[in-house]
Amino acid sequence: MKTMAASVANREFGKYLDTVQREPVLLTKRNRPVAVTMSVTDAEELLHFRVEAGIQKGLDDVKAGRFSEATPQNIAAMKDRIKPR
Repeated sequence: MKTMAASVANREFGKYLDTVQREPVLLTKRNRPVAVTMSVTDAEELLHFRVEAGIQKGLDDVKAGRFSEATPQNIAAMKDRIKPR
């Protein structure tokens, strides 16, 4: 992953955008990491993988018996366990 100072990214915005299309860029401010930017394509791919992983986790939970049906009684019991702050 390429690292770029925020001031350089600001000054050379076209170059920064071109770089982000090829690889994620870690932006720094005063030598501290402040953000990671990536192309829209990379972001969509990452989201897709996260959704797929979440679905698989849910399927694994069902297979292992770690679920309860969303009946009115179960929903009421869940609400009772959640304490308002």
